[in-house]
Amino acid sequence: MRPDHIVLATDFSPASAAAGLIAAAVAQLFKCPITVVHVFQYAAQHRYAMSTAWMTDSIRADTQRQLSQVQQDLADRGVESKTHLIKDGSTHVEILKAAQSYAAPIIVIGTHAVAGLDRFLLGSTAECVLREAPCPVITVGPHVRRDKPDHSLSRLLFATDFSKESLEAVPFIRVLRDAAASSLVTLHVETDLTGDKTPEAGQFDLLREQLGGSEPARHNAETKFVTLHGAGVAQAICNEAEVLSADLLILGVRRGSEFTTHLAAKTAFQVIAAAPCAVLTLSS
Repeated sequence: MRPDHIVLATDFSPASAAAGLIAAAVAQLFKCPITVVHVFQYAAQHRYAMSTAWMTDSIRADTQRQLSQVQQDLADRGVESKTHLIKDGSTHVEILKAAQSYAAPIIVIGTHAVAGLDRFLLGSTAECVLREAPCPVITVGPHVRRDKPDHSLSRLLFATDFSKESLEAVPFIRVLRDAAASSLVTLHVETDLTGDKTPEAGQFDLLREQLGGSEPARHNAETKFVTLHGAGVAQAICNEAEVLSADLLILGVRRGSEFTTHLAAKTAFQVIAAAPCAVLTLSS
Protein backbone atom coordinates (compact mmCIF):
# COMPACT_ATOMS: atom_id res chain seq x y z
CA MET A 1 0.00 0.00 0.00
CA ARG A 2 3.02 2.33 -0.18
CA PRO A 3 1.96 5.19 -2.50
CA ASP A 4 3.71 5.58 -5.84
CA HIS A 5 1.89 8.70 -7.07
CA ILE A 6 -0.14 11.66 -5.79
CA VAL A 7 -3.13 12.96 -7.78
CA LEU A 8 -3.81 16.54 -6.71
CA ALA A 9 -7.23 17.74 -7.84
CA THR A 10 -7.50 21.52 -7.98
CA ASP A 11 -10.03 24.21 -8.83
CA PHE A 12 -7.53 26.95 -7.83
CA SER A 13 -9.58 27.90 -4.75
CA PRO A 14 -8.05 28.58 -1.31
CA ALA A 15 -9.07 25.06 -0.30
CA SER A 16 -7.13 23.68 -3.27
CA ALA A 17 -4.11 25.78 -2.36
CA ALA A 18 -4.10 24.23 1.12
CA ALA A 19 -4.49 20.79 -0.45
CA GLY A 20 -1.38 21.50 -2.52
CA LEU A 21 0.68 21.95 0.65
CA ILE A 22 -0.53 18.62 2.01
CA ALA A 23 0.11 16.90 -1.32
CA ALA A 24 3.68 18.24 -1.35
CA ALA A 25 4.30 16.92 2.16
CA VAL A 26 3.01 13.45 1.25
CA ALA A 27 5.03 13.41 -1.98
CA GLN A 28 8.19 14.32 -0.07
CA LEU A 29 7.49 11.66 2.54
CA PHE A 30 7.04 8.86 0.00
CA LYS A 31 9.39 10.31 -2.64
CA CYS A 32 6.79 10.13 -5.39
CA PRO A 33 5.65 12.61 -8.07
CA ILE A 34 2.38 14.53 -8.31
CA THR A 35 -0.08 14.91 -11.16
CA VAL A 36 -2.08 18.14 -10.85
CA VAL A 37 -5.55 17.60 -12.32
CA HIS A 38 -8.09 20.25 -13.28
CA VAL A 39 -11.37 19.59 -15.08
CA PHE A 40 -12.11 22.46 -17.45
CA GLN A 41 -15.86 23.02 -17.82
CA TYR A 42 -16.99 24.41 -21.17
CA ALA A 43 -19.77 27.01 -21.35
CA ALA A 44 -23.25 25.51 -21.36
CA GLN A 45 -24.87 24.98 -24.73
CA HIS A 46 -27.92 27.09 -25.62
CA ARG A 47 -30.33 27.47 -28.51
CA TYR A 48 -28.98 30.78 -29.83
CA ALA A 49 -26.46 30.75 -32.68
CA MET A 50 -23.56 32.40 -30.94
CA SER A 51 -19.85 31.65 -30.97
CA THR A 52 -18.27 31.24 -27.55
CA ALA A 53 -14.82 30.22 -28.78
CA TRP A 54 -13.30 33.57 -27.77
CA MET A 55 -14.54 33.09 -24.22
CA THR A 56 -13.55 29.44 -23.78
CA ASP A 57 -10.12 30.08 -25.34
CA SER A 58 -9.51 32.88 -22.87
CA ILE A 59 -10.65 30.80 -19.89
CA ARG A 60 -8.60 27.83 -21.05
CA ALA A 61 -5.47 29.98 -21.36
CA ASP A 62 -6.00 31.37 -17.85
CA THR A 63 -6.56 27.85 -16.53
CA GLN A 64 -3.31 26.66 -18.09
CA ARG A 65 -1.50 29.62 -16.52
CA GLN A 66 -2.85 28.71 -13.08
CA LEU A 67 -1.87 25.06 -13.55
CA SER A 68 1.65 26.16 -14.41
CA GLN A 69 1.76 28.25 -11.24
CA VAL A 70 0.71 25.26 -9.12
CA GLN A 71 3.44 23.21 -10.78
CA GLN A 72 6.00 25.93 -10.07
CA ASP A 73 4.92 26.12 -6.40
CA LEU A 74 5.49 22.37 -6.10
CA ALA A 75 8.88 22.66 -7.80
CA ASP A 76 9.85 25.34 -5.27
CA ARG A 77 9.21 22.71 -2.59
CA GLY A 78 11.38 20.19 -4.38
CA VAL A 79 8.49 18.07 -5.67
CA GLU A 80 8.35 16.68 -9.20
CA SER A 81 4.97 17.20 -10.88
CA LYS A 82 3.11 17.33 -14.17
CA THR A 83 -0.24 18.88 -15.08
CA HIS A 84 -3.32 17.30 -16.63
CA LEU A 85 -6.04 19.57 -18.01
CA ILE A 86 -9.24 17.63 -18.70
CA LYS A 87 -11.62 19.28 -21.16
CA ASP A 88 -15.13 18.92 -19.79
CA GLY A 89 -16.65 15.89 -18.08
CA SER A 90 -17.98 15.04 -14.63
CA THR A 91 -15.37 16.37 -12.21
CA HIS A 92 -15.29 13.53 -9.69
CA VAL A 93 -15.42 10.86 -12.43
CA GLU A 94 -12.46 12.42 -14.23
CA ILE A 95 -10.46 12.66 -11.00
CA LEU A 96 -11.06 8.96 -10.33
CA LYS A 97 -10.07 8.11 -13.92
CA ALA A 98 -6.82 10.03 -13.51
CA ALA A 99 -5.98 8.02 -10.39
CA GLN A 100 -6.59 4.73 -12.21
CA SER A 101 -3.45 5.36 -14.27
CA TYR A 102 -1.25 4.50 -11.28
CA ALA A 103 -0.69 1.33 -9.26
CA ALA A 104 -0.87 2.85 -5.77
CA PRO A 105 -2.12 6.45 -5.90
CA ILE A 106 -3.32 8.85 -3.24
CA ILE A 107 -5.87 11.50 -4.23
CA VAL A 108 -5.58 14.87 -2.49
CA ILE A 109 -8.46 17.32 -2.83
CA GLY A 110 -9.68 20.48 -1.12
CA THR A 111 -13.32 21.16 -0.29
CA HIS A 112 -15.44 24.11 0.77
CA ALA A 113 -17.59 21.58 2.66
CA VAL A 114 -20.90 23.03 1.45
CA ALA A 115 -23.74 21.96 3.74
CA GLY A 116 -27.50 22.00 3.83
CA LEU A 117 -29.73 22.49 0.78
CA ASP A 118 -26.85 23.70 -1.41
CA ARG A 119 -25.05 20.43 -0.81
CA PHE A 120 -28.12 18.38 -1.73
CA LEU A 121 -28.59 20.29 -4.98
CA LEU A 122 -24.97 20.68 -6.02
CA GLY A 123 -23.40 17.65 -4.40
CA SER A 124 -19.83 17.55 -3.18
CA THR A 125 -17.05 16.57 -5.55
CA ALA A 126 -14.79 15.74 -2.63
CA GLU A 127 -17.31 13.46 -0.96
CA CYS A 128 -18.15 11.68 -4.21
CA VAL A 129 -14.43 11.04 -4.71
CA LEU A 130 -13.79 9.73 -1.22
CA ARG A 131 -16.87 7.48 -1.29
CA GLU A 132 -15.98 5.89 -4.64
CA ALA A 133 -12.18 5.90 -4.74
CA PRO A 134 -10.47 2.51 -4.39
CA CYS A 135 -7.38 4.29 -3.04
CA PRO A 136 -6.69 6.56 -0.04
CA VAL A 137 -8.11 10.08 -0.34
CA ILE A 138 -6.86 13.06 1.65
CA THR A 139 -9.48 15.79 1.91
CA VAL A 140 -8.53 19.28 3.09
CA GLY A 141 -11.53 21.05 4.59
CA PRO A 142 -12.21 24.74 5.24
CA HIS A 143 -10.83 24.78 8.81
CA VAL A 144 -7.40 23.32 8.07
CA ARG A 145 -4.70 25.83 9.02
CA ARG A 146 -3.08 27.50 6.01
CA ASP A 147 -0.33 29.26 7.96
CA LYS A 148 1.66 26.24 9.15
CA PRO A 149 5.33 26.47 8.09
CA ASP A 150 5.25 22.79 7.14
CA HIS A 151 2.73 19.99 6.96
CA SER A 152 4.49 17.04 8.55
CA LEU A 153 2.65 13.82 9.35
CA SER A 154 4.21 13.29 12.77
CA ARG A 155 0.92 13.21 14.74
CA LEU A 156 -1.80 10.86 13.54
CA LEU A 157 -5.33 10.42 14.91
CA PHE A 158 -7.23 7.29 13.91
CA ALA A 159 -10.96 7.34 14.72
CA THR A 160 -12.59 3.92 14.71
CA ASP A 161 -15.87 2.23 15.61
CA PHE A 162 -14.18 -1.20 15.27
CA SER A 163 -16.26 -2.03 12.21
CA LYS A 164 -14.73 -3.91 9.28
CA GLU A 165 -14.92 -0.75 7.17
CA SER A 166 -13.12 1.28 9.79
CA LEU A 167 -10.33 -1.25 10.24
CA GLU A 168 -9.59 -1.17 6.49
CA ALA A 169 -7.41 1.84 7.35
CA VAL A 170 -5.02 -0.12 9.59
CA PRO A 171 -2.59 -1.38 6.89
CA PHE A 172 -2.15 2.13 5.52
CA ILE A 173 -1.57 3.50 9.03
CA ARG A 174 1.30 1.04 9.33
CA VAL A 175 2.73 2.36 6.04
CA LEU A 176 2.46 5.96 7.25
CA ARG A 177 4.13 5.20 10.55
CA ASP A 178 6.96 3.34 8.87
CA ALA A 179 7.63 6.34 6.63
CA ALA A 180 7.17 9.17 9.15
CA ALA A 181 7.75 7.50 12.56
CA SER A 182 4.50 9.17 13.59
CA SER A 183 2.90 9.12 17.01
CA LEU A 184 -0.61 7.65 16.92
CA VAL A 185 -3.73 8.13 18.99
CA THR A 186 -6.54 5.65 18.30
CA LEU A 187 -9.91 7.07 19.30
CA HIS A 188 -13.25 5.37 19.85
CA VAL A 189 -16.37 7.41 20.62
CA GLU A 190 -18.89 5.37 22.58
CA THR A 191 -22.43 6.58 21.94
CA ASP A 192 -24.13 4.23 24.41
CA LEU A 193 -24.56 6.49 27.44
CA THR A 194 -26.53 3.96 29.54
CA GLY A 195 -23.42 2.38 30.97
CA ASP A 196 -24.65 -1.09 29.97
CA LYS A 197 -21.95 -1.67 27.39
CA THR A 198 -18.66 -3.18 28.53
CA PRO A 199 -15.39 -1.33 27.84
CA GLU A 200 -13.65 -1.87 24.52
CA ALA A 201 -10.44 -3.22 26.13
CA GLY A 202 -10.53 -6.45 24.14
CA GLN A 203 -11.12 -4.61 20.87
CA PHE A 204 -8.26 -2.23 21.59
CA ASP A 205 -6.03 -5.22 22.37
CA LEU A 206 -6.74 -6.68 18.94
CA LEU A 207 -6.15 -3.33 17.28
CA ARG A 208 -2.90 -2.89 19.21
CA GLU A 209 -1.73 -6.20 17.81
CA GLN A 210 -2.74 -5.23 14.26
CA LEU A 211 -0.88 -1.92 14.55
CA GLY A 212 2.20 -3.48 16.14
CA GLY A 213 5.34 -4.75 14.51
CA SER A 214 9.07 -5.00 14.86
CA GLU A 215 10.06 -2.13 12.57
CA PRO A 216 12.03 0.48 14.57
CA ALA A 217 10.05 3.48 13.32
CA ARG A 218 6.76 2.04 14.44
CA HIS A 219 8.14 0.27 17.52
CA ASN A 220 9.54 3.48 19.03
CA ALA A 221 6.68 5.81 18.11
CA GLU A 222 4.16 6.71 20.78
CA THR A 223 0.79 4.93 20.62
CA LYS A 224 -2.26 5.74 22.74
CA PHE A 225 -5.79 4.36 22.85
CA VAL A 226 -8.60 6.66 23.97
CA THR A 227 -12.34 6.15 24.53
CA LEU A 228 -14.68 9.13 24.76
CA HIS A 229 -18.40 9.01 25.57
CA GLY A 230 -21.05 11.14 23.88
CA ALA A 231 -23.70 11.27 21.19
CA GLY A 232 -21.88 13.71 18.91
CA VAL A 233 -19.32 11.46 17.22
CA ALA A 234 -18.07 13.93 14.61
CA GLN A 235 -17.73 16.74 17.14
CA ALA A 236 -15.83 14.51 19.56
CA ILE A 237 -13.41 13.43 16.82
CA CYS A 238 -12.74 17.01 15.72
CA ASN A 239 -12.29 18.20 19.31
CA GLU A 240 -9.72 15.48 19.92
CA ALA A 241 -7.89 16.42 16.72
CA GLU A 242 -7.75 20.01 17.99
CA VAL A 243 -6.47 18.99 21.44
CA LEU A 244 -3.78 16.74 19.95
CA SER A 245 -2.78 19.22 17.23
CA ALA A 246 -3.12 16.28 14.85
CA ASP A 247 -1.47 16.54 11.44
CA LEU A 248 -3.71 13.94 9.85
CA LEU A 249 -7.02 12.39 10.88
CA ILE A 250 -7.70 8.90 9.50
CA LEU A 251 -11.11 7.29 8.91
CA GLY A 252 -12.36 4.12 7.26
CA VAL A 253 -15.63 4.81 5.41
CA ARG A 254 -18.29 2.79 3.66
CA ARG A 255 -18.36 3.12 -0.10
CA GLY A 256 -21.64 4.61 -1.29
CA SER A 257 -23.49 5.56 -4.46
CA GLU A 258 -23.93 9.13 -5.68
CA PHE A 259 -27.49 9.01 -4.32
CA THR A 260 -26.43 8.13 -0.80
CA THR A 261 -23.73 10.81 -0.73
CA HIS A 262 -26.36 13.45 -1.45
CA LEU A 263 -28.54 12.47 1.50
CA ALA A 264 -28.10 13.55 5.11
CA ALA A 265 -24.46 14.27 5.96
CA LYS A 266 -22.66 11.19 7.20
CA THR A 267 -20.10 11.23 9.99
CA ALA A 268 -17.15 11.29 7.59
CA PHE A 269 -18.39 14.39 5.78
CA GLN A 270 -19.23 16.09 9.09
CA VAL A 271 -15.70 15.43 10.30
CA ILE A 272 -14.13 16.75 7.09
CA ALA A 273 -16.27 19.90 7.26
CA ALA A 274 -15.12 20.73 10.80
CA ALA A 275 -11.68 19.11 11.19
CA PRO A 276 -8.69 21.35 12.02
CA CYS A 277 -6.42 19.07 9.97
CA ALA A 278 -6.53 17.11 6.74
CA VAL A 279 -8.60 13.90 6.76
CA LEU A 280 -7.47 10.68 5.10
CA THR A 281 -10.24 8.24 4.22
CA LEU A 282 -10.20 4.73 2.82
CA SER A 283 -13.47 3.32 1.51
CA SER A 284 -14.40 -0.34 1.42
